[in-house]
Amino acid sequence: MKKLLFGLFAYFAFFPAVFAQEELPTQIQTYFENYQKETPPEKAYLHFDKHTYTLGEDVWFSAYVVAGSVQIPSPLSQTLYVDLFDGDGLLLEQKIVRIENGRGKGDFQLPAFGKPGTYRIKAYTSWMRNFGEDYFFNQKLNVIDGQGGSFLPQLKFIEISSTEGKVTYRAELQAIDESGNPLSSKKIGLKAFGGNEEILNQELVLNQDGQVSFSFSIPEKAYPSQHVVLGFFENENYEVTQKIRLPYSLSLADIQFMPESGNWLIGKNSTIAFRGVEPDGTPLTFTGQIEGVENSTFESNFAGLGKITLMPNQADYEAQIQNELGQSITLPLPKALSKGLTMQVVNNPETSYLTAFVQGTEENQDLLLVSQTRGIINYMIQGGLTNGVWGVRIPKENLLMGINQITVLDGKGIPLLERLVYINQEPELSLELSKSGTLGSRDLIKLSIQSQVDGQPAAGSYSLSVVDADQQKDESEASGTIFSSLLLDSDLKGNVHSPGYYFQNQSEETQEALDLVMLTHGWTRFQWDQVTSNQLPKIDYFIERGINIEGQITDAEDTRKGLSGGKVSAVVGEGIEIISSEYGPNGRFILRDLEYQDSVNVTITAEDNRLKNFVDVEVIQPEPVFKGTEGSYQSEIVWPEALAATYQERTLMQRMNEDPDILDLDEVTVEGQTIEAEEEEIRKIYGAGDVTLDPEKIPGSVGFTNVFQLIQGRVSGVSVYIAGTDVSVNIRGIGSLGDRERSRYSFLTILR
Repeated sequence: MKKLLFGLFAYFAFFPAVFAQEELPTQIQTYFENYQKETPPEKAYLHFDKHTYTLGEDVWFSAYVVAGSVQIPSPLSQTLYVDLFDGDGLLLEQKIVRIENGRGKGDFQLPAFGKPGTYRIKAYTSWMRNFGEDYFFNQKLNVIDGQGGSFLPQLKFIEISSTEGKVTYRAELQAIDESGNPLSSKKIGLKAFGGNEEILNQELVLNQDGQVSFSFSIPEKAYPSQHVVLGFFENENYEVTQKIRLPYSLSLADIQFMPESGNWLIGKNSTIAFRGVEPDGTPLTFTGQIEGVENSTFESNFAGLGKITLMPNQADYEAQIQNELGQSITLPLPKALSKGLTMQVVNNPETSYLTAFVQGTEENQDLLLVSQTRGIINYMIQGGLTNGVWGVRIPKENLLMGINQITVLDGKGIPLLERLVYINQEPELSLELSKSGTLGSRDLIKLSIQSQVDGQPAAGSYSLSVVDADQQKDESEASGTIFSSLLLDSDLKGNVHSPGYYFQNQSEETQEALDLVMLTHGWTRFQWDQVTSNQLPKIDYFIERGINIEGQITDAEDTRKGLSGGKVSAVVGEGIEIISSEYGPNGRFILRDLEYQDSVNVTITAEDNRLKNFVDVEVIQPEPVFKGTEGSYQSEIVWPEALAATYQERTLMQRMNEDPDILDLDEVTVEGQTIEAEEEEIRKIYGAGDVTLDPEKIPGSVGFTNVFQLIQGRVSGVSVYIAGTDVSVNIRGIGSLGDRERSRYSFLTILR
């Protein structure tokens, strides 16, 4: 046994001992040692106050950023970017959050007149961009319109069929309002979209019970997302819409069969895992059977995952697949090999070790098994097949909590087999919450939190959210936790459906489901050809310790002499801090790592050595990493009654908290005063706007030719119709407003 230090003590076992001096283990050891020192990755996690919101609410979050393979609070980046996207994938806003000792905080105010739907939040540092988007934090939030309960449709798909490039749906629709009353004999508009392309437009008429059965067809294409928009006219001028995800034809699904460790051999008992997802990443539930094999039926679980055990006696097999909507397809399984290697890994929770069984058809003594977690090698051993078998026991005490990657390589460092195993052996943090006081109106309640590990007090940095249990349901299974994010999501390629499910308990069923995730999700963090050649990740983005401001200085008089270089200065806030830098004849400058706590004005001035103050300064706006993302749509409309019922009260409370001119008075005397008609008219004309849009915060706003394009689709309750030079604006409950009329209703403020 031999100890080496890689951020913590890890044990290596080599057999025979002289193998430790050979070139390949040394190359692997050197790479991971350099990886820890030179390019430690970062991860981000956001803890939200809840996961279902109404339009106009604040989304509060506490941010965590960790670094390195042992995932300590990051001492690297101090700037975290947090992007908010609406349900259609439009970038609404970006927050830049200051991180200190791995912690930060922030919030978004959802647009009061925005669009309901499944919003998405992405969080990342500049340093994280060097390692790919699989490292980025990604979370969905459900946003409803608190006043949108007049139209609550339920769409059920009965059957799907496809032929000649068309997919035909047979469906049933029922529409009610928030009180459960059917929308009797109402007309409903139906539109279907594939990505941003409208592919269907038709009208439906409900019966007396608010129901209708119908069918429709769309092109059979693998759109990145597809959904239907159901529209109902609340009154003659305003249409309420709801968006529902549209399932795909089975022929468009990605269904993969993956032998454990990558290979399966004829005559060897093998485990074949499978995974089904639709083009938008939604798990596909299905059943199937291996053709020509008795007792080979199988079915996927809630996440579209499953496995079968089979000893192949031939190379080629096919599986007959059926979905829940009546479609079926036949798919080939990977070929079973007549020669080669295969590996099975047994993780018995009752034993203190993992067992890896390598089987093959040829005696191969030049093999190397490497076990590592997040770049920390915990076990490495040389061996070979004896009578077609090589067994290795890996002590669990060597393994870190999280995903462990076991790889078998040949003598040249080429990976032959690979298997992921989740290790969950470290004692979990125990948090106990107690309260004093009663849950009465305006009663004072004190909360006490006790944190322990193995019965001993444990110091830490925590975040806590308190919500009304009647208005919010526990969504930790679907949304995940800090455990599932840092130990599962961020280390796997692709989306993990309901990641929190795998951390709810340690039952046998849960552990088996988690192992299916290990069998079906690829992990491409390290490329073994780069490991053996010591090629670390390419660094294109650097660690940020603050905000960078880049700009261009030009000759204001456009003289022939031009710039000669000089000094540029920035005054932060009201003279709180002055930062200076130099620039050359090309006029480019950058002010690095400006420290900040909140929104602040920065004044930039420049002086050229030749032109003095006769220069112009332009700040270059950085391009966002994401200008948008794919839309995300729910399969059914969820209406949280208790949350919607308190919408008006919560909105009023929020306005009172935001407006410093509103006082909470114990007693007030109101005196009446008659307002002259002319004065009342003036107040209506020049009243404050109900909605504020800032063009600078709307991506692509510079391309709009008029203000109506700016507000189109961004203000709930307001519909904008543009036809050439004619524009019509419909406001819920007000009527039509033409662009050539003078309106007496002030509903919008545009910041210039």
